[in-house]
Amino acid sequence: MNGHILEATFYEYWDADVFDSFISEVKVNLIRLQGQEWGSMTDLRPWKGGDNEFIFAARAELNRLVAAGSSHAAYIIKGNSPHLDVLNEVAPSLSGYKRKLFSTKGEAAEWLTKAGFKLPLESKEHCEQDK
Repeated sequence: MNGHILEATFYEYWDADVFDSFISEVKVNLIRLQGQEWGSMTDLRPWKGGDNEFIFAARAELNRLVAAGSSHAAYIIKGNSPHLDVLNEVAPSLSGYKRKLFSTKGEAAEWLTKAGFKLPLESKEHCEQDK
């Protein structure tokens, strides 16, 4: 059995500071997993995108998270999402990483639970107002 699913919903427009705050919370949750493999479920439907600093930070940190045990990532997006290009640009390039796009949380959760992950470790909603 794998570890838990870390769930997040992105809101507003992200810069490097918002992303750093999000990554800090993720790292705190990883301590609780004690080295277990884990999956993520990220709802990007309400998200308004990110700037170039966000993209640079995301590219580096997401590779580190995969190295730390994130093997499966489920992204929930709208069918015509403008964020697909951003997802492709920041996607980790490490072997063993699986990423899939979904239109509903139910489909994403089903894919992750079939892969052996437990629902969810913690649900977070992240927005710029939280800064």
